[in-house]
Amino acid sequence: MLFLLNTTVVDVMVPEARLMSRWRQLGCGDPSDLQAADALDFVEQVMSRHLSTRQILDPDLAMDLAALIITKTGANCMSFAPAQDGGFKARLRDLPSLVLETYRDGSLNAVAEHRQVRRRTAL
Repeated sequence: MLFLLNTTVVDVMVPEARLMSRWRQLGCGDPSDLQAADALDFVEQVMSRHLSTRQILDPDLAMDLAALIITKTGANCMSFAPAQDGGFKARLRDLPSLVLETYRDGSLNAVAEHRQVRRRTAL
C-alpha cells in the first residue's frame, strides 16, 4: 500500500505484518494496546523531531510509521504543517491511489535527474 508521509511516498507491502514484526524497534508500544489517537500522537512526536531538526527521514522508519498509521486508521497520507506554537500539526487524509502513484513517480524522476546533473558536473 502506498503511503504519503509528509513529502515521502513509501510502499508498505503488508502494513499489519510489518508493524507486528517491528513495533519494538519503532518504540510505539504493543500495537494491540494502541488506539488510533495514540498512534497519531506517536507519529506526530517522531515527525516533529525530524522536521524541527530538518533531518532526513530514514526509509525504514518512514515505512514503520506508515505501517502504524495504516494499521490503526486506514489512511494513506499524513502531512504536517507548521503550528502557531512552533511545532507541527498533523493532518490525516485518504488520497486516491492514482495521486500517490503520480507523486511517487514524480519523486523518482526528480531523484534520477538530480543524479544525472551531479554526474555531468563531476566530469
